[in-house]
Amino acid sequence: MNQSARLISAKILEQVLLQRGSLSTQIGKQIGEVDYDEQGLTKELCFGVCRYYPQLNSIALSLLSKPFEEKDFDLYAALLMGLYQIDHMSTPDHAAVHESVELCRQLDKEWATKLMNAVLRRYQRDRDEILANLTKQPSVEFNMPKWLVKRFKKHWPESFEQIVEATNTHPPMCIRVNESRVSRETYQSMLLEQDTVSRETAFSASGLYLESAVPVFMLPNFDQGDVSVQDESAQLAASLLAPQAGERILDACAAPGGKTGHLLEKQPNIELTAVELEPWRLTRIESNLERLGVSAELICGDASQPAQWWNKQAFDKILLDAPCSATGVIRRNPDIKINRKPDDIDDLVEIQAVILDATWQTLKQGGYMLYATCSLMPEENEQQMAAFLNRQGDASECPLNQLAPDQTLAFGKPVSHGVQVFPTVDGQDGFYYCLLQKH
Repeated sequence: MNQSARLISAKILEQVLLQRGSLSTQIGKQIGEVDYDEQGLTKELCFGVCRYYPQLNSIALSLLSKPFEEKDFDLYAALLMGLYQIDHMSTPDHAAVHESVELCRQLDKEWATKLMNAVLRRYQRDRDEILANLTKQPSVEFNMPKWLVKRFKKHWPESFEQIVEATNTHPPMCIRVNESRVSRETYQSMLLEQDTVSRETAFSASGLYLESAVPVFMLPNFDQGDVSVQDESAQLAASLLAPQAGERILDACAAPGGKTGHLLEKQPNIELTAVELEPWRLTRIESNLERLGVSAELICGDASQPAQWWNKQAFDKILLDAPCSATGVIRRNPDIKINRKPDDIDDLVEIQAVILDATWQTLKQGGYMLYATCSLMPEENEQQMAAFLNRQGDASECPLNQLAPDQTLAFGKPVSHGVQVFPTVDGQDGFYYCLLQKH
């Protein structure tokens, strides 16, 4: 028997809170236990609690005389869900309280029903006073972990407000039209025929923003490969690398395969090798390429250990979309507000450096590497590039549009090395690009 949306949501959030688990992974594992018509509510509760976690967590802790123990984090998830429904959903307050109390019983914790009822009713009664006392906390004022607020202010003082506003909103749905099959203008007309309004992306020649998000199966010819879901910033990778017929290209850290597919859409006559560490991620790449009707050499391997998988034939170009903090795409992965910690940045910088040095050895003389992250942290981006250029005497930075002169560079902020792209409310995600050449 399928279980209620709220019960499964509490279990998913418990894993995110307790195990630092991935929200998307947990939803993927457990969403099937919910009736189809309640899956939307499950996602709304899970994504909503994570998106507003810094605020909700501060509120919850102020209401409790002592925090929940780890064995009762399912109850803490239920409390956060109740607060989220009161503040951010159209659920009537009394219904939000009632459902939260009932959820305690579904979790087999009858003892918590009176506590849940008292805490949520107190919040209803004293909400304005409670929020007034908390607004000076950065986590409440900006709905962001304190350490992230501090770093964003330090690194990007002029863009801080834009970053915070965009990070706290629902992301727009952006699609990439497969122009090897259909033009963007034609596909826009196809969308309009089914009353789906869209607008062209400003910097990607293949993208469209939908006025309202729709399930992918409602996108015309999605299964036939006419279109893919991909953010505008991510669409720029294939354009900037500008694949040419006959080139050998490496897509390192390739999952989930959006950029892999885009490279092959732009130029099917390339030898493309896609490397990914985890088998289940490689399966996603394979599925995406199959839908698009294109193929590549898929290798399950560690990009930092090319000796394990490289055949010694140098690549003409490399796309290195490096593992990163994902601080530019928090709105799509709001569990980052819970799971990402300051020390993670240092660890990721080390991993990126190792992968950079390793994959650089597979690039031929005169070849190009496009380094990319979805991070807003200079340590992972321009500072990473500065360190790389300092230790690799045969590397130099190129203008980002060197391989694609028609590509406008107005999409981001030029920094000491490369271009930093900031997220916008109705537009692109946060991203970083830098183009390197081997001499």
